[in-house]
Amino acid sequence: MNGSQLRSSFERIRLLLKIGRTPRSRLQQIAIWLDRLSLSLPIPWKVLPLDPSAPAPVVIGATGGSGTRVMAEVLRKAGWFLGNRVHPDNEDSVPIGWFLTKWLKRLKDFPNVDSHTVAGANRDFERMLYLHRRGISSPVARWGWKNPRSLWLIPFLVHRFPELKFIHMIRDARDMMLSENIYFLRQNGHWLLGPDWWRNPEAAQLELWRISNKRAVEFAQQYLKGRYHMVRYEDLCRKPAETVSAVMTFLGSPNTDIGLVIEGICDRGNIGRWRLDKTGKVVDLTLGARADLQRFGYET
Repeated sequence: MNGSQLRSSFERIRLLLKIGRTPRSRLQQIAIWLDRLSLSLPIPWKVLPLDPSAPAPVVIGATGGSGTRVMAEVLRKAGWFLGNRVHPDNEDSVPIGWFLTKWLKRLKDFPNVDSHTVAGANRDFERMLYLHRRGISSPVARWGWKNPRSLWLIPFLVHRFPELKFIHMIRDARDMMLSENIYFLRQNGHWLLGPDWWRNPEAAQLELWRISNKRAVEFAQQYLKGRYHMVRYEDLCRKPAETVSAVMTFLGSPNTDIGLVIEGICDRGNIGRWRLDKTGKVVDLTLGARADLQRFGYET
């Protein structure tokens, strides 16, 4: 291993250990670790297949830090089952998260994936769906899940659920560059962007934002059409009634009590923070990045 590779490995370890969230007690950390570990163990009872009468799921995905937790709370209040086994910090489905951690890299080019890999992924996915849906009130209840990384596997998810509906959360890339939520980058930046991404984490965040959102939109426009809905985080916070009404119409529930489900949603002062940044972390935008921002309705 040469010096550059050694430094790259060191920086990856340092960033993996970086605390970008509220510290937890040792007991909480152990409980989360054990819960994740248990998902890799065989289920000691028969896994029943998904009831054929069950509706297709609603999936919430994004580049991490784009407001998926807020949207998940909206759907829960509106009557969707999003799982009882969720991460305490962000309400991500723990079973779906386990699946994404194991299979995202191998499935990212689906359907151009070998049959052996697909077969293994399908087995794990069905098992995680079973665990995710445990506790649902009825086989035909409205359901879905929230995990930002789902954005990377839309083709695989749609292959399993042809009628799936996808809610794509998006946020201004310039604010995303300042986010401490770099979990996805820490876990996947080395194989998506190359081993030296750590030299400029802000530029790496921007590149991930561009890649993930563009591939999701392009696939959705071609294959999902009316089963895809984009929500800008800024609109959700500044115009919650209007934005959530559009989401409920998209989901076929236009008569939802909007006032109840949007309670507590507001701009908490973190929108447009890139304009106030004095650290120089917001990198100069290329013409391509400016075009992508404009594509999603952000002025440059």
